Amino acid sequence: MLGLFARILPPALGVAASPVPVVAVIILLLTKRARPNSLVFLVAWVLGNAVAISVAVLFAGRIPEPSAHLDFPAEGMAVLLLGLGLVVSAVISRRARLSRPDHGNPPAWIGAVDNLSSWGGAVVAFSNATTSPKNIALALTAGLAIGNSSEPAVAESATAAFYVLIASMSIVIPVSLFFIGGERAVAILGRWKERITSRASGFMEVLLFVLGVGLALRGLYNLLH
Repeated sequence: MLGLFARILPPALGVAASPVPVVAVIILLLTKRARPNSLVFLVAWVLGNAVAISVAVLFAGRIPEPSAHLDFPAEGMAVLLLGLGLVVSAVISRRARLSRPDHGNPPAWIGAVDNLSSWGGAVVAFSNATTSPKNIALALTAGLAIGNSSEPAVAESATAAFYVLIASMSIVIPVSLFFIGGERAVAILGRWKERITSRASGFMEVLLFVLGVGLALRGLYNLLH
């Protein structure tokens, strides 16, 4: 079971490193109704990741076992393709960003989340967890690992819960900081927002590339062994 935890840890950390929900929850924490707004956002993010990993595990369970005359590891091929997709996405994103004359400015989505309402934040959280190409690819990677394991159902459920927990830590940390530190945490959160928004695009491109290479190598290893 610990080995399964280790296999789904990198994808979960990749989801946790998503800058859009992190910036969105920090913005909500800087509003007048910070406490209820941030809690609604956190619940939506947790539910979104729970839905994503549940669907991914169900998808993995529908992949047929290799026949006796064709020993072809479907999980290895799927992980390889997902990894290559992330690498290509990172390269395309970087080339497109650097070709724009305003590539040094914060990404356009920063302005879109600057005026979030409570329910608008919930929509951002849930949709980013369930429809972001990066998060879908990472959830599928974790789902394949869980669904194709030989662990009992209880262990698989615990691993899926662990995935959701790790993927949610980047939201839990700022929300907890605000609830514990109160107004004293506002200055810290403001600095976090500035740093994340100034480096969001480049960080995401590096993250996608590193995760993609890692997944591609893991998929290739599974195919060759």
